[in-house]
Amino acid sequence: MGSIEDRFVSYLSETTFDNITQEAIEAARRSILDTLGVIVAGSNGEDIASLLGLLQSLGGPAEATVLVHGMRLPVIHATWANGAMARAREFDDSHDITGDHTSVPIMSAALGIAELNTGVNGRDFLAAYVIAADFVSRLRMAARRKVGSSAFAANSFAPFSAAVAAGRLLGMKGEALHHTLGWAYAQCAGSVQLQQGGTSALHIHHGLAAATGVQAALLARHGLPGTEEFLTGKFGYYNAYEGGNYDPDILMDSLGKRFEITNVSIKQYPSGRVTHGPIDAALSLRDEEKIDPEEIVDITVRYTKGGYNMTCEPADKRRVPTKVQHAKFSLYYNVACALARGHVGLEDFTPEAIADEDVRSLAAKVNVVIDPEIKRVIPPGIVTVRLRDNRILQRTIEYPKGTPENPVTFGDCAMKFRQCLNFSAKPLEQSKAEAVIDLVASLESVKDFRVLSSLLIGG
Repeated sequence: MGSIEDRFVSYLSETTFDNITQEAIEAARRSILDTLGVIVAGSNGEDIASLLGLLQSLGGPAEATVLVHGMRLPVIHATWANGAMARAREFDDSHDITGDHTSVPIMSAALGIAELNTGVNGRDFLAAYVIAADFVSRLRMAARRKVGSSAFAANSFAPFSAAVAAGRLLGMKGEALHHTLGWAYAQCAGSVQLQQGGTSALHIHHGLAAATGVQAALLARHGLPGTEEFLTGKFGYYNAYEGGNYDPDILMDSLGKRFEITNVSIKQYPSGRVTHGPIDAALSLRDEEKIDPEEIVDITVRYTKGGYNMTCEPADKRRVPTKVQHAKFSLYYNVACALARGHVGLEDFTPEAIADEDVRSLAAKVNVVIDPEIKRVIPPGIVTVRLRDNRILQRTIEYPKGTPENPVTFGDCAMKFRQCLNFSAKPLEQSKAEAVIDLVASLESVKDFRVLSSLLIGG
C-alpha cells in the first residue's frame, strides 16, 4: 500500500484536470479571481514598498512579474512580493475548518512558475490550484490540535502548498515531487506570534513562506534530495510539530474524490475570519432595524474561546486598537464599525478610520460571552443590542456570507475584484481589469497563463 508520503505523492503526481470535479474547478475559479483582487488591494499595503526596495536591491534574473508594480524579479523574490501583497489586507480566502489562508501561497507561487515555465495553460493552472489546496487542507485537518490552540499559523504550512503548485507547474512527478515536499517540510516556520505584534511581519512572512515553497521545487528540480518521510518520520512534521497527535484516516479520506477547495470561504470583510459572523449579524441589525448608533446602550456577542483568544486578547490591543493590524483582529472594532458605519471594508482599516471616536465609543459597549456550545472553528454571528428605549434586538447568522453553506457566486467575486482596484498602488486600466475577469471565467481555454500577469500591471 505504501507510506502516507508515497500515496500522497502518487495522488499529487497523477491527478489531472479531467480527474477533478466541476464543483472543485468552480471553487478554484472563484478563489483565483478573488486572490488577484486582494493582491491588487495589497499592492500598497503596509511596508510593501520597503520589501520591494529590498528585493530589487538583491538583483538577479528578471524571471517573474510583481503584479501592479510591474517590476520583474527572480521567481523566488516575485513570489515573496506577490504573496506578501495577497495577505497584506487580511482579505484573502480561508479554509474555515482549519483556518488556513489557502490561496496566498498557491497563487503567488503559481503566478511566478507560470512565467518561468512558458508551457503553463489554464487547465494546468486550475489543476495545480485544486490539488495544492487539497493537500495542505488535509495536512492541517489531520492534526488534532485546532485553530486557537496550536502554535502554528497558516504561514507555517505555506511552503507545502506553494511547493505542490510550483512542482506541478514545473512538470515534476514521483520522486522529484517527493523531494520537493521534503524541502518544503524543512522550511516550515512561523507561529501565531506573528499576528500579535500588530506589524507587517505577518504578511511579509507569509510571502516569504510561499517563496520557500518555490525554492523547494527548484532545489528538487536541480537534483538535490529533500527530507524523506517528511510527514510521518521519527522527526517528520506530525511527530516534530504535533507530538504524533494526528489522524491518518482524515489525510486519506476520499482522496481524489473530495477536494477541500470546495470548503474554502471567500471573505467579505478585510479582517480576521472569526469576526465575520458577528459582523454579518451586526450589519443585519443595523440595516433591518434602522438602529441609530447613539441609541445603543450595550452590545453582547456570543463567541467561541478560540475566537476570543484570537480577537479579544490581549485586551489592551484589541479593545481600543491603535494599529491597523490590531484592528483587523479586533472583534470589538469590527462589530462597532459595522454598527456605526453600516459597512466593514478596506476603507475602514486606516490609521484615521480606527481612531474614529464614534466607533471607539461603541467598541467600549461590546461584551463578549464565550459559549461552550459553539463547536465550530468559525463561529456563527449571535449579536444582541440593547437600546435606550429598553428594546432588546438580536440577530443570528448561522454561516457568514462567503462560506460553502452561504456561498458567493463568480459574479460576487468579480464585484469584489472591481472594488479592490480602488486601493491599488498604481491605477489599472478598467478594460484590462475586465479582461482579467473574462480570462478567469474561461480559464480552461487559456493557452499561455503569462497573459494574466501582463494585464495586471499598473500605469
